Amino acid sequence: MDQIDSQSIERFFATSGAAIYDTAEKTVREELMQELIGSGVVVGLSGGADSVLLLCFLIEYRRRMSLDFSIAASHVNHGIRGEEADRDEAFCKALCDSLGIEFIVDRFCVPEMARRSGMSIEESARITRYSVFSKIIFGRDDISCVAVAHNMSDSVETVLFNILRGSGARGASGIKANRDKIIRPLIRISKSDIQASMDEFGIPYVTDSTNLSTDYTRNFIRHEIIPSFKRITSDPERMISRFADNLRCDDDFISGFVDSFFENHQVIKNTDLLSLHQAVYVRVLKIMADRAGASLSYRIASDIRALLEKDNFSYSLIGKACFICERGECRVLRETTEGHDFCFEVNYGVTDLSPMNAICIVFKEKDKNSYQNVYKNSIQANLSSAIINGSLYFRSKKDGDTVYYGGMTHKIKKLFSDAKVPRSKRKLIPILCDDSGVVWVPGFGVRDDGVPKEQREDLYVLLAINADADPDGEGRLYSGSEFRT
Repeated sequence: MDQIDSQSIERFFATSGAAIYDTAEKTVREELMQELIGSGVVVGLSGGADSVLLLCFLIEYRRRMSLDFSIAASHVNHGIRGEEADRDEAFCKALCDSLGIEFIVDRFCVPEMARRSGMSIEESARITRYSVFSKIIFGRDDISCVAVAHNMSDSVETVLFNILRGSGARGASGIKANRDKIIRPLIRISKSDIQASMDEFGIPYVTDSTNLSTDYTRNFIRHEIIPSFKRITSDPERMISRFADNLRCDDDFISGFVDSFFENHQVIKNTDLLSLHQAVYVRVLKIMADRAGASLSYRIASDIRALLEKDNFSYSLIGKACFICERGECRVLRETTEGHDFCFEVNYGVTDLSPMNAICIVFKEKDKNSYQNVYKNSIQANLSSAIINGSLYFRSKKDGDTVYYGGMTHKIKKLFSDAKVPRSKRKLIPILCDDSGVVWVPGFGVRDDGVPKEQREDLYVLLAINADADPDGEGRLYSGSEFRT
């Protein structure tokens, strides 16, 4: 059979592919894929047996269910296999033309992309494919999900690969059938069953020659390791798949505790983390890291747990982020947060510091309650125009900053340390300066330049901070009085 049409697909699933259709349709129901499929689906079509069968299944599913949803096929030519890759693209286009399916093709030079990024060709190709899929589903109203042709054999290979990497329950539980708008209706069907049924009926497909090479890790697992397990059990794929299903069930149970933890802890204390079972603790830390765009290994999680008896410490994570425990409160921050530098010129009247959720008011009248009602977190300093040299400006703390008051010079670093100001907040306390240096550190002292007290109170500076605008506190200013007890 050189090509197929909708009638031959119907006959296939009524004969050679009957059991495959039943298994895939059951997977769609049990893994709650119906709504996603019914809103339109794009199939990742390589031209191989698995992806061709997946496309055929969705066409037959639409017919049997009397549904009317869009089906498109996305083919990515990775530019890896030269003429063979062009052959695959031509095959996929001809297949879609015969079936009346929209065909979308994208071409890349993945080897060059891998060279520039430092990733393997396999990883670079995978990222490229899913980037294409994302653009399709987020750029169209008639497509809501991506269907990919991962099958039981692919999942088993993933399980073994992750076990050998030392993964936990999640990594060793195989490939999920439905996750993040990516569905896998064939995940409970073995590759051998797919190929046998298609060969029996004569449905055409192409073969990627690189799948036969054991130079790739997954191919080595597929061709060397899994067949050797037949000395132990006649159907190793099904046994490993059962193991992954059991592990996934356990992982879902543990994940429920993790979800409950985050629901009940708006602020996470070191004592909260110490009270968790190790399985829950590691997942909590991984989610905290993921939210900051970082990651961590099991070893890092163990190192952090050993430090949690302390109320103040930090630990660098993978991906330019840091786990920080300050006064017993734990979070993960991007490393750039601590280095946030700013500088705002301060004028008489109102100065808008809205980028940092604050305002500054310089005035000669003391009563400014209208602003204090809006900005409940405010602090005021009484200055003298006689001690101001040049212009005023608020800036972030710098190394070596000092301020003279009370008859002595104070290092601002020591002031913050003695007041137990968290390290991540120290650069978010604005320092009022003039051309001579530091004038005022909010929450601490005003520079004493020998001006008699009776001559000082002719100028007032009010710093008003809108803490409610940024409850997490990463994009607002602070005053030292917020930390002093």
